[in-house]
Amino acid sequence: DKYKIENSDHKSNGVQNMTQVLEKSLNTGAIFAMRQIGPDLFSDYVKKFGFGEKTGIEFAGEAKGYVKGPDSYNVDYANMSFGQGISVTNIQLVNAVAAIANGGTLYRPYVIDKIISPSGETQQTKPQVIRSNVMSSQNAARLSEMMEQVVQHGSGWPTRMAGYRIAGKTGTAQVPKADGSGYEEDKNIGSFVGFAPVEDPKFVMLVRVNYPKVDGFAEKTAVPTF
Repeated sequence: DKYKIENSDHKSNGVQNMTQVLEKSLNTGAIFAMRQIGPDLFSDYVKKFGFGEKTGIEFAGEAKGYVKGPDSYNVDYANMSFGQGISVTNIQLVNAVAAIANGGTLYRPYVIDKIISPSGETQQTKPQVIRSNVMSSQNAARLSEMMEQVVQHGSGWPTRMAGYRIAGKTGTAQVPKADGSGYEEDKNIGSFVGFAPVEDPKFVMLVRVNYPKVDGFAEKTAVPTF
């Protein structure tokens, strides 16, 4: 489509495996993976993980984000493969990563533990499955290990802790201009989403920093906070 997409280091990096693509946040590697399965299947997975739809959490006015269809321009789907050209909410992102931690099952998130009526009757909230088999349990485990390597050897290294196996992924997103034409020159949104411990996850957490005053990518802003 006559657009140039680069990696953050402006280098080609040579042949890399997918663990290295995640460790180094290689945009070109994400595009390569998306093209292997094609935009139709890629679009199916985006929807399976809950993007483009409300999670159903008990908040009024929850946004569903915006996901372009598989008939969009090639450059749109190239950008979507590494997190640009798509709008998602914080809870959608946390819930999608929770599906990886949960072995491939996507649950409905909730904040209300129980409802107690004036008569004293208690209605306990129970986990509800939105979609099972978003990905196989084997691939969820494999991806968890790959995300652990992001912490051990990649952009998530500032959150390494002795005795804990932590999995996560950084994100440094450009900010669209108000008129919708291109991106702001000196603004970004830094994020890090992860879970621990990898062998028996107890929590998923997202740290997001809008327009950080510190130069650099998410590993200098969101990751240390995590």
